[in-house]
Amino acid sequence: MTRLARTLAGLSVVVAAASAPGETKPAPPPAWPVHYGNAPEELVPFRRATPNQRYFAEQQPFLGPGRDDAAPEGLASLRIGVLAPAPYSVDGARGEMMRRGIELAVEEANAARGAGDLPFELVVREDAPLWGSAANIMVDLAFKDGVLAVIGSVDGTATHVALRVGLKAEVMLVNTASSDQTMTETNIPWLIRVFPDDRQHGYRLASIVVKEKGSKRIAVLRSNDRYARMGIRLFNDSARRLGVPIRQEMRFVPGDQAFDTAIERIRAVDPDAVVLWGEAVDAGRAAAALRKAGIKAPFFGPDRLLDPIFLKEAGEAAEGTTVTFPMRLGRTDEVWTAFERKFTKRWGKAPDYFAAYGYDGTRLTVDAIRSAGPNRFRVRDALYALRTYEGVSGPMRFDPTQNNLSPLHVYRVSGGRFVLTDLPVASR
Repeated sequence: MTRLARTLAGLSVVVAAASAPGETKPAPPPAWPVHYGNAPEELVPFRRATPNQRYFAEQQPFLGPGRDDAAPEGLASLRIGVLAPAPYSVDGARGEMMRRGIELAVEEANAARGAGDLPFELVVREDAPLWGSAANIMVDLAFKDGVLAVIGSVDGTATHVALRVGLKAEVMLVNTASSDQTMTETNIPWLIRVFPDDRQHGYRLASIVVKEKGSKRIAVLRSNDRYARMGIRLFNDSARRLGVPIRQEMRFVPGDQAFDTAIERIRAVDPDAVVLWGEAVDAGRAAAALRKAGIKAPFFGPDRLLDPIFLKEAGEAAEGTTVTFPMRLGRTDEVWTAFERKFTKRWGKAPDYFAAYGYDGTRLTVDAIRSAGPNRFRVRDALYALRTYEGVSGPMRFDPTQNNLSPLHVYRVSGGRFVLTDLPVASR
């Protein structure tokens, strides 16, 4: 039985008392989070009033036809599309690891298929860093290549564009690498995201900076791109709701070597915390420049800072930096070590978290296709039936928008390396 089949079976299992035959009750599925995105109570808007409408509290259904469509004739393989960033793009390295995780999962699925089972086939398309190119790729994948689902991508803009085509083409998009929290807020019922989003990082960082550290004068230094622009919004909003509005927010262009104007304006507010949001190389240079300018406030940031490049560029300035991260590193359990061995043997290097989530997202997709057959609508239904999933990346828990609310871990730079400082905050 596949993992997805086991998960679906678990939703309908009955518990029978031996002494009371006939008294059977279906086991209820895990409850949805109390608030959208698993927001902490103190960060929920309208806490003292009843809003006219609550969004994302119920799962958006697909009410169209298609579930009874016959399987295509002459089918030689079960095709899965992959929307991946080009190697030369800013997301090239992340996309490469994602693709390797995807390919490993499909290779394992084909090796395990039974007699008469159709093989899985990946159709990989590289997304050019041009607005709208993902739309053309999705059209080709859906109508020319006949894929049953599409996995990808890393870039939030490309994934947003692809999702809108997925809605019209009626093909499921399985996102394994973009942290843009607005993606599932489109309420398009053709998306599942296994990669924890920036909403979770914003909540956790605000709790650390404001509640745990007691900071009152917070400054933000972020890159001027969609990743940071969308990512920082939840942190800024959460800090304000906790009673500590951001004192200063400055931006830099990715690749900048100097931050003189930004640093002067940040120094003017005498910060007791600085949040860095951007690529590891840029954030590292910014941290070094801030320390050189005499700013002693501790640094905080999301997962992309947990990178050797940040430590290299920041040097001694990295010491004490706090980073939120979706996976627990250095695990020794059999689930992770087995995946690590297989991945390293196949590709000659250890997996990172983009590889792990790419692998998990593909396993979910493969299991859904096995369960539903070669029908895009039933594949969608199978993926939307998921409430929890145990992957190599760790346990997943999905909200009504099918967004993974996996709790985050907190790491701090100590002695020139990232050290786990606590266990993740328990899910509600």
